[in-house]
Amino acid sequence: MNEHKDLASLENINDRLTAARNANSEKQKAGLRDRENSRGIGLGMRIGIELVVSVLVGGGIGLFIDNKLNTKPIFMLAFLALGFAAGVLNVLRLTKGLDQAVGLGRAMRNKEGRKKQNGETKNETKAKVPEQIGDHLKRDQS
Repeated sequence: MNEHKDLASLENINDRLTAARNANSEKQKAGLRDRENSRGIGLGMRIGIELVVSVLVGGGIGLFIDNKLNTKPIFMLAFLALGFAAGVLNVLRLTKGLDQAVGLGRAMRNKEGRKKQNGETKNETKAKVPEQIGDHLKRDQS
């Protein structure tokens, strides 16, 4: 009788452990989804901020130069365009995953090194780089 009670108690514990493990795995999956969502939101916010700030800084520099040289819209328009171009280039670097290193060539090498460490083949890591930049990278490596 006592053994039957112990056996029933062990089965009850086993059921409770299984239920607890399932609940815990559901919480982990939900946490992983939340983390992925917040990562995407963070990336979107960073893209927006980088675009806006680069245009504002370019416009501010142009306005400052125009005020000093009394040439009202010329430098402001030029630096607004430069700021926009810089913002777009930063966003492109960010979306390609090249935002951690200084300079495009160094960033490309770092990205390829990270992919090699992760076990990916060279064909998968080959980035599409314009011919001029590719030649420049070859000269730097030799």
